[in-house]
Amino acid sequence: MKLKRANGIIEYIKSYKICTYEDLCKQFNASLSTIRRDIDELEKQGKIVKVHGGIQISDNYVDEVNETSLFKFDYTRDKIASAASKLVEDGDIILLGSGSTVAHMIRHLKNKRNITLITNNLAVLNETLDCDFNVVSIGGNLDKIIMSFVGLQTSKQIEDLNANKCFISCNGISLHAISNVADMEAAAKKAQIQISDKTILMADHSKFDTKSLYSFATLNDIDYLITDENPGKKYEDLCKKSKCELVIAE
Repeated sequence: MKLKRANGIIEYIKSYKICTYEDLCKQFNASLSTIRRDIDELEKQGKIVKVHGGIQISDNYVDEVNETSLFKFDYTRDKIASAASKLVEDGDIILLGSGSTVAHMIRHLKNKRNITLITNNLAVLNETLDCDFNVVSIGGNLDKIIMSFVGLQTSKQIEDLNANKCFISCNGISLHAISNVADMEAAAKKAQIQISDKTILMADHSKFDTKSLYSFATLNDIDYLITDENPGKKYEDLCKKSKCELVIAE
């Protein structure tokens, strides 16, 4: 049983309380026999139980949270992160900004070689502890809500570096702006975009048609927009006009 699919199944069942084999087959693009094997194994482990009408989480199940992890696994975010990681090539200098969606990328990059990773985010740093990356940590004032270093010192350190690609998230995407709730974090993301050859924005469907206080970019500044659902024709048209490739993670 693949660990990523197993974690995804657990998270999916927790989200929907109860689901059927057919739901899981569709969600994970797997055969019925594969899902049945996965469910049988998860049931043996005491994580789920079969009930009338489907499968649900066992009352005795306790989340197996990695004590060193600073973010919680989420299937949708992991799906977006997996798609984003395919844009990373051996030898790249990549900049990973704040956000748990971005932090999910690390598990998908472990087979990459000669990667230099720049970040101002503690969750990203923490996930790299068992990875063979050259890691450059950006300092500054720690914002404990977003677990990132921000401030004038942070932006200045970023401006002195170069990256092939930066991977960022946001709080809101509208037709006119990409925005963030915090001014210093928005400033850091603006600096990250400026030093990178390519910028990849990672955002789930809930971020569209939403505005936060501080704008830090428009789709003209983004090379790839990776999300989990098609945001609609108006965003498709704007992406084409902005020469931003829209990627729907599968």
